[in-house]
Amino acid sequence: MKIMRPVAVPAEKDWQAWIDLLQIQPCSQLLESISVTLCDYLEKNNLTCFVLGVSGGIDSSFLAALLHRDDIPFVCFSLPLATNSLSEKERAAAVAGNYTSSYGRSLHLPAVCDFADLYNDLHARFSAVAPSNAISRGNLQARLRMMFLYHMAHSLGGCVVSTDQLDEFLTGFWTVHGDVGDVSPLQLLPKTTEYALARLLLPQLRDPVPLQAAIDAVPTDGLGISSSSLEQLGVESYAALEAVFLEYFLLRQREDEKKCAQQDRLRLEELTNTLPVQRFLASSFKRRGSLLFWPEAV
Repeated sequence: MKIMRPVAVPAEKDWQAWIDLLQIQPCSQLLESISVTLCDYLEKNNLTCFVLGVSGGIDSSFLAALLHRDDIPFVCFSLPLATNSLSEKERAAAVAGNYTSSYGRSLHLPAVCDFADLYNDLHARFSAVAPSNAISRGNLQARLRMMFLYHMAHSLGGCVVSTDQLDEFLTGFWTVHGDVGDVSPLQLLPKTTEYALARLLLPQLRDPVPLQAAIDAVPTDGLGISSSSLEQLGVESYAALEAVFLEYFLLRQREDEKKCAQQDRLRLEELTNTLPVQRFLASSFKRRGSLLFWPEAV
């Protein structure tokens, strides 16, 4: 089974790279490759385990179920806050309670850790200095959760695994220092491919119910910013989002090759004005990561 190779983030104008990623097809070999790669990562880096935060959404539930199926050493935690709905909390608790590893069970750690009081105190102190809004409150929640996950990773000699995927990556739909861990096995997978992989995984689980619930759930950010992630992205489905990007990247490639007809240019202008593409253009700095400067003598 092939190990997924580590890669750098594609250049913003590497249209072919984005096109190739959007066309990745689900298959059992890809599912196994993710698992083998994660095992190899722990071994090569002398790490004890992965640390995973689960929200009850498809991304973290799928990854927890896969790690659980193959008994890859990991611990997972549901970290609910006030903005999580009851159904989100129940799904996350079910995933954290049912999908674990023999390593995780041996530690007897709590599956659910509620830091709502800590968040409320932090928010009150921060907003006393500068006013907050829904986005800043969501960022604070995401970063508080990540502080705990890194605390646990340090304590256990492990590392934090990210659960973001390509659709979020393209649209900047994540919190810097709040959603990004040490290893990101799903980051370059289209969301529709991830859903299909999750369905392939279902019959291989002793208890498929928690994962099925995540598959069926309305996708949300869990931060209370809106009732649906798709609402924030301005699309009706992830398939529609990926179709917008695929067409946009193909037309940008055609434009660079000076092969654009008038109708192509008109369509490209339409796509550029859609919310997903606007989000892509505005979030380039997030995909690049921290900006480094090459030192030179003055």
